Amino acid sequence: MTELAHILVVDDDADVRRMLQILLTNAGYRVSLAATGEEALAYLELVTPDLVLLDVALPGVDGCQVMEHIKSNPDRPFIPVILVTGHSDPQSKVAALDAGADDFLVKPVDLAELLARVRAMLRLQRSQRSLRAEQRKTELLLHLTRELGTTLDLDRLLTQFLDRLADAVGAVRASILVLTSDQPRLFSSTRNRPTIPLTDILGQGVAGWVLRERQPLIINDTRDDPRWIAVNAQQRAVRSVAAVPLVREGRALAAITLVHHTPGYFSEEHLELLNAVAAQSAIALENAELFRLTRTQRDLLERRAEELQRINQISRYLTELMSPDQLLRLVVHLIHHTFSYPLVAVVLREEDRLVLRAASGNRTIEQAIGQVTLSEVSAAGQAILHRKPYLISDTLQTEHAMLAALDRSVRSDLAVPIQTARQVFGALSVMSPVPEAFGDADIRLLSTLASQLGIALDNARLFDMEQRRVRQLGMVNNLSLAMTARLDAAENLTIAARTIATIFDVVGCGIVLTEPGAMDGAVHATDSVRNRLPWRALAETVTLSAPLVLSVSDDRLAGCATELVAAGVTTLAIAPLLAEGQQIGLIVLDVSGYERQFQATDLTLLETVASLLAQVIENARLYHRVEDERSTLGAVLRSAADPILLIDPHDRLLLANPAAEQRLHLTATSGSSLDQLVENRDLLRALNGASDNGQSVVEVALPDGAIFNVSVAPVRGADDILIGRVAVMQDITAIKELERAEQERLRAMFRRYVSPQVVEEVLAGGGEFGAPQECNIVVLFADIRGYTALAEGLEPHILVEEILNRYFTAMTEALYRHGGTVDKFLGDGLIGVFGVPIARDDDVPRSLHAAVDLQLAFHELRNIWRRTLGLDLGMGVGVAYGPALVGTIGSPQRLDYTVIGDVVNTANRLSGLARADQIIVSHRLIDALPPDCDLPWQLRPIGHVQLKGKHEAHLAYEIVYEAQCHV
Repeated sequence: MTELAHILVVDDDADVRRMLQILLTNAGYRVSLAATGEEALAYLELVTPDLVLLDVALPGVDGCQVMEHIKSNPDRPFIPVILVTGHSDPQSKVAALDAGADDFLVKPVDLAELLARVRAMLRLQRSQRSLRAEQRKTELLLHLTRELGTTLDLDRLLTQFLDRLADAVGAVRASILVLTSDQPRLFSSTRNRPTIPLTDILGQGVAGWVLRERQPLIINDTRDDPRWIAVNAQQRAVRSVAAVPLVREGRALAAITLVHHTPGYFSEEHLELLNAVAAQSAIALENAELFRLTRTQRDLLERRAEELQRINQISRYLTELMSPDQLLRLVVHLIHHTFSYPLVAVVLREEDRLVLRAASGNRTIEQAIGQVTLSEVSAAGQAILHRKPYLISDTLQTEHAMLAALDRSVRSDLAVPIQTARQVFGALSVMSPVPEAFGDADIRLLSTLASQLGIALDNARLFDMEQRRVRQLGMVNNLSLAMTARLDAAENLTIAARTIATIFDVVGCGIVLTEPGAMDGAVHATDSVRNRLPWRALAETVTLSAPLVLSVSDDRLAGCATELVAAGVTTLAIAPLLAEGQQIGLIVLDVSGYERQFQATDLTLLETVASLLAQVIENARLYHRVEDERSTLGAVLRSAADPILLIDPHDRLLLANPAAEQRLHLTATSGSSLDQLVENRDLLRALNGASDNGQSVVEVALPDGAIFNVSVAPVRGADDILIGRVAVMQDITAIKELERAEQERLRAMFRRYVSPQVVEEVLAGGGEFGAPQECNIVVLFADIRGYTALAEGLEPHILVEEILNRYFTAMTEALYRHGGTVDKFLGDGLIGVFGVPIARDDDVPRSLHAAVDLQLAFHELRNIWRRTLGLDLGMGVGVAYGPALVGTIGSPQRLDYTVIGDVVNTANRLSGLARADQIIVSHRLIDALPPDCDLPWQLRPIGHVQLKGKHEAHLAYEIVYEAQCHV
């Protein structure tokens, strides 16, 4: 929102002031009033308006004097003045303009003209102030550029810079918070030290905000913004704040902050100026900081060069020596003589004690090496405790000078810890008879030497530990070889107990097994603890997942603490023997008095030994189990009547049971190739036929007529890798004989209904003959005309032998020729079926050919009977098509293969309608003929006929075949 222009109206007439205030306020201006020249001057000392409407005729100080005062101050911003007077003569106008007036109005004033003049003057005022601001900005940047290039001293640079900046913008003070050094630093134009912690300013204050956001900020009234932190009266007097960040290549270097006591003092013009200054000064600030750091580093390097030469000399000795005692004696001697420290000592931490281990410069203290024990309140103790240097400037003022008690001349003591990142070994201490003899340089020097000494001690101890570890690993390897050589020997555990005690430098070690097994409950221990420790109680009460060092006061040993105390045991190292996640035993070491020496690395090694031992024990148990299973398998194979062969992946015979050796006449077994052992090629192919992924079953006939069902299955190991295959040969000779007998029985039964070719086709198909099934079939019904009268006039044997047998034989042969099936004989007729037991695509046209063939065959019989018996017989045929249930029907005592369904009745009724030599066919069969079927006869419709038992008439056809014309 644009701030309203501020106009000061100076007139001794209250009505005029009131009128002008209303006019200008309504026009959108902010108006202040003054009645006298003195009042106007006092107001101008505090506030700078944008325009002054000034009456010339004022009591006391007149308008011209006020105007001269306004124009005479070069530091004051440009303020346009419009003089208002009652004189309209040219001389008055010239005098007013010469006096400095920017415009001139004559009373009475035209209000419209007044507003126009006000707008014109305000435009002039804004132009003048903008020009002045640009001029000041240019001047400021010019001065800053000149000053920034004259020095790289950061303190001097920022002091001059802040003074110039505060003066340029009229700020009460200017400050800059610099981040480029190791610690934030605050510089101010007032030269006062900051009263607010810099961390608070960075975290919550204005400077911290602009540094985080990297954008400028104006606070018009600090009372409404918590980012301005005020803790004293000077800070609480601040009302407006402007701040900008100094950013260089994306990195915030500093923040400039300007303050003023007037609310809303800073404007966008100020921010624009500050941004330009920040851009110009960021480079200089970075260069100055680099100069400061370079100079500091140079001085430091010069001081360190000489020290490093001496330190390097000591370091060479440190890297050459591996004995800690020799190392310490040499170090204190070199420090004493090289750096001229009067007294040098090394104190090491050993368990709970601080022991003097090396000294140089005082014979009394040197004689006390290894005998003097210090407390933690000494300088060395404090340095070790807090892991940082500890300085006693005057031993007479403290109780911590414990070494000084051996030499009363010692007045100052400096101790630095000897340590690495992992461990504090002790402290390096220097002493002097002069109070306050040591300073920061000594602390830095001794810290460097102590660090080198710590590394050397660590290396020496690591070397000793590695040597010990190599010996231990060698013994572990020998133990592994000894135990794996005798899997099932219980005495291995006694050997292991003695070896483990040697590995860990302890006297007592025992192994107790807890899980049921071949060595259940056994205790194997060294002589010193075999009968002294409560092994059974330990096995029953202690359950661990990893090795631990336990004192007798530990709750996990509560069940056997009394016995342990009675045996003089204070501490045990116990490792569980784990197999498949279950605890099968314990390794117990008596480490009483050796607790400090038994470290984490020893527990790790003990865990390795326990893992090895558990594996050996488990392997021994597995060995016994495998032996038992091998014996069981051998018994099973020997008792099996079927031949069984085990074959490896390379087709070599691994094992054959007695039945296989006897039946296959095997003379060589394990390791021989199957090609050499098995002469029958069919059997050899069957034995080699199993795939890697599945089982194969093949029937093989041997030369002696025996038939075997050879089942071959792959065998895989625990890692799913093929390790061989097993073949089982089952003698199925008797089963095959029964199958052949059953086939002959079925064949004989089936031949009663269908031709021999169909019988073989059905049996070869492997289907289950006789199972009831529903399907579409053709039923052919044939019946002799005049049979009843014939039967009454002939001898029975003539009727059967000369007529019926010859009739059924001829009809059956005709049906068989076309693939039909005889369902049954019915006195003087028969039922033929097409579509079962084997369905063919051309069953429908073949049934029509069969019907015609039946009539032609009957025609030949009729000619014979006419010549020999003087009989003239005829036959009618009905053919129908539709669904029916087909299969074997009856009781267990008698079964019959037949068809059941409406299609049978339809064929019977059509046969009854047929005259002698006539073939009547259902329309359903005609509809079922293939579209491309080409028949040699005519199918003539005879219309709808009424069938007995049917409500609706049935459309029928007759076959017009050639034989009818001879009847």
